[in-house]
Amino acid sequence: MLDTRWALKNVYKVDGNGVIECGTVTQLPKLGILRCSDCNEPSRSTTRYELANQLQDLTTTIEHFYSKIGNKLSELHEDYLHSEEVLCLTFRGFTETLKPGPLGGKHNQRAIWVRGNTMLEIQDRATKFRDDVVTPFESNLARLAEFVKNTDILEHIASPFGVRYDLVYFQCRLVSLEDALQMYQHLLKLKAADQHTSIIAQGLRIMIHKQAAGEVVSLGRKIIASQDLHLKRIEVELKIIQVSLHLILKELHVVSGLSVSTCMNDIRELVEGFPDTAGKLLRTFISLQTHVDHGTIPARFARLYTEDTKELGAQFKQHQMGTVQYCLHKHPFSGSMFADCPECGREVAPPIQQPEVNAHKVLDPQAFLDFFKNRGPPTWSKEKGLTWT
Repeated sequence: MLDTRWALKNVYKVDGNGVIECGTVTQLPKLGILRCSDCNEPSRSTTRYELANQLQDLTTTIEHFYSKIGNKLSELHEDYLHSEEVLCLTFRGFTETLKPGPLGGKHNQRAIWVRGNTMLEIQDRATKFRDDVVTPFESNLARLAEFVKNTDILEHIASPFGVRYDLVYFQCRLVSLEDALQMYQHLLKLKAADQHTSIIAQGLRIMIHKQAAGEVVSLGRKIIASQDLHLKRIEVELKIIQVSLHLILKELHVVSGLSVSTCMNDIRELVEGFPDTAGKLLRTFISLQTHVDHGTIPARFARLYTEDTKELGAQFKQHQMGTVQYCLHKHPFSGSMFADCPECGREVAPPIQQPEVNAHKVLDPQAFLDFFKNRGPPTWSKEKGLTWT
């Protein structure tokens, strides 16, 4: 009776026994909160009535999650940029606090430990929020789309946020490892370093080797995830970090196992093929390619990034409710901030490679000379213009 009164047969496909068939939702309810006709309380004891109540605000609820996740992402991005800048500006002062004498071991160990944990708090916040909020949201959203089975109401969305939080984590790891490399190289230069400090230096080297090599492998898995979701810009950023870690390992004379030439070619194709998204990192790619070609390492990897490449993280918090859009690859993005999807964007066909032509093989010089030598006088006609017989 209540199904008929509330027109829920237009919301669900319900069989004669009142059972929802396959959970298929045919349209969103526009009924207001469903309440009992006797007590006027919201109908929460029956599953399909409670689901109908929740479905009425489905679109707004999903967008609220997008907004919350984007705000947190912007916050982490700003903290990451600030902490990286602090590490860069304070390195010289840090080295001046290190003690080269035999009594400096304990002091040096403490100073290195404190500095080495600068990025730890940010990467921990990123992974915790991803595990506690982003991953459950994305998985539940996929389950809900499967339950609804109606793309007019809810499509299967290719959410980029889980991989974006992974990106923040790897950005923090790169900053930490390159700073550890600089600390290690400085400790090797200390004169009259005691045995304790030498042990600290070797411990740093082992840590850098182990963690950088492990992150190169982990990045490979995340790159595959970004490819599956067609996240072109994120794929480039992850590959840039992967090559950067390769350069760190190379400084330690350690083989990373990464095919750098293949990776750099992939980046080139992406920045050229998707100019509005991955293409924002073209200058970063060119700078990184220079270091790869010369076997050098930049003073700071973050300096490879231009200011405009850092703007995207801050823009996620500027979303206006009611403007969420979805691109052809089902990436949600803020229509109030972006004219097109910031994850994939338009694709440009690669330029056609013209085959090289050897003029000596195509032209016959003697035949060319014979033509001009043996031709008759020119004639003119209105139809053909100037011709030779």
